[in-house]
Amino acid sequence: MKPIRLDIVSEIRSDDQEDVERIEQQLKGHFDQKEDRWVLRYWEEPGTQEEVRTTVKAKEDEVTVIRQGAVSYRVTYRPGQTSLSLVETPGGKAEMEVHTLDYRRRMEESHGQIQFSFRLRMAGEEMGHYQLKIQWTGVSA
Repeated sequence: MKPIRLDIVSEIRSDDQEDVERIEQQLKGHFDQKEDRWVLRYWEEPGTQEEVRTTVKAKEDEVTVIRQGAVSYRVTYRPGQTSLSLVETPGGKAEMEVHTLDYRRRMEESHGQIQFSFRLRMAGEEMGHYQLKIQWTGVSA
């Protein structure tokens, strides 16, 4: 896997609010490509109790996100489809339902981007509209 630098932007809009919550992260990770599948791996809060390991597997028509840590889940996002998943938290398990609105990916030489948006329901409660953009650049040795 090749070392990369990631810029991740998450935007969350609740149904009853005009405001958008924006979370930006700059992280280090790794990238690998196997045929039409891209694999990104990165760590949030490495070496702490809040450490989360994330793997993103992006194919042409879907993206799967696997998170392991205090909050763990595996969800596949496919445009126009709804996916169910279990989320494990310190407080117990909850059902997560995502309806993927759109998904795209692109790559040029040493950088790329994965972007998707979805509506989220947790334990039957509407959580809002989420958009995630992951951009990366290769890190030269």
